[in-house]
Amino acid sequence: MYGAMRQTLLRVNASLVGYLAEARRALRGECDFGVEDVRRIRGPVEEMAPVLAHSTELLRLQPELAGQLDLYKSQLGDLQTTLGQIRVMLLARQASLEAGRAQLSAVSQWMGAFRQTR
Repeated sequence: MYGAMRQTLLRVNASLVGYLAEARRALRGECDFGVEDVRRIRGPVEEMAPVLAHSTELLRLQPELAGQLDLYKSQLGDLQTTLGQIRVMLLARQASLEAGRAQLSAVSQWMGAFRQTR
């Protein structure tokens, strides 16, 4: 049982490194980050729930995993921060798109009024 938990911990840590890098690339505007990306992150995090529930016993039996558990916690904190930044970026983009839409609507109305005066 604890051997499987160890493997889960190592696998999840490896996958979180990639997800965190992808999220940071999205913040730099190098790629898109959407709902599917969030869903992909949720999977490994949910997979860690039983490992964390037994972490005290796991560390008693395999104290060398303390670093991996600390890494997991650190990566979760970094992901939380980065996802918060992505959320703010998306809200700003949404506001910008809404302003552009309002501007296009005003131009359309102006053009309609202009055509009526001709």
